[in-house]
Amino acid sequence: MPTDYDKEKWVELYKEAISGLEHAKMTGRIGHARTELAARIKKLRDIPGLHAAELHAIDHAYRTLRFLEQEEERYAADEKRRAIEEALHKLRWIAPKIEKLK
Repeated sequence: MPTDYDKEKWVELYKEAISGLEHAKMTGRIGHARTELAARIKKLRDIPGLHAAELHAIDHAYRTLRFLEQEEERYAADEKRRAIEEALHKLRWIAPKIEKLK
């Protein structure tokens, strides 16, 4: 069901952030969405009215983006661990050959 704030820029950026599966781009998308959410909150302060539905949606968006950030941090740590393990595996494989050269 469409809302009166569906056309706001933060909604578009938020949808991009949560639908993007490319890890290389996700951090940037999350950052852009967070920046636009903050700008929208600032703008809403100057617009008369309660804006309860949009503020609730913004709060939900912030929570979801935080969850995605945590998942990205976990993914990055796993990738780093895999790279280290792969490097160690290669070193263990080549170490005996290096010893033979001595």
